[in-house]
Amino acid sequence: MRKIYLLIGLLISILPSVFAQNDWVKTISEKSKISFDLPENPMMQTKDLNGIKIEVFSYKDAATVFGVVASDFSGVGLDFTYSDPTEYYQEMKEGSLVTGNAILILESSVPYQKMLGKEIIYTQLVGEHEYTYYKRFFFRGKFIYQIAIGGPSRMKQFLVDKKDLFFNTIDFKD
Repeated sequence: MRKIYLLIGLLISILPSVFAQNDWVKTISEKSKISFDLPENPMMQTKDLNGIKIEVFSYKDAATVFGVVASDFSGVGLDFTYSDPTEYYQEMKEGSLVTGNAILILESSVPYQKMLGKEIIYTQLVGEHEYTYYKRFFFRGKFIYQIAIGGPSRMKQFLVDKKDLFFNTIDFKD
């Protein structure tokens, strides 16, 4: 009987997340060779910074912010297939933590689709509230991808559930 209650409890906690993702919208960027799902269509911007072409996708709802930044380094002749991205990763990590109140909580390697990426988890004060951010970095061919989600730290389980849904929709195209 106890197993039945545990199973029912598990289903009650998982099913809303599964159904919530069914309503999400797929975004595909042929230019940046990436696709991902978000609760709604993201805002999209393009930038050119010293020969690096950048696509920025962002979406914000009442509790979370999502972001995907794809930077194309082909214009400056850089290909991460043949170079060590450690220096670039360190610069991007430091750039993420640049605000005075950002605190790095965890840094780890994350395998994904035969790639090894990096993930940082950090907190930051936004007004009077603490937010937690999960950010992944992937170095693939001529691209650097930064994929992030953040939200109020007090809603941590909700944020972790959304993070898992979001990160599991990421797909890199050849």
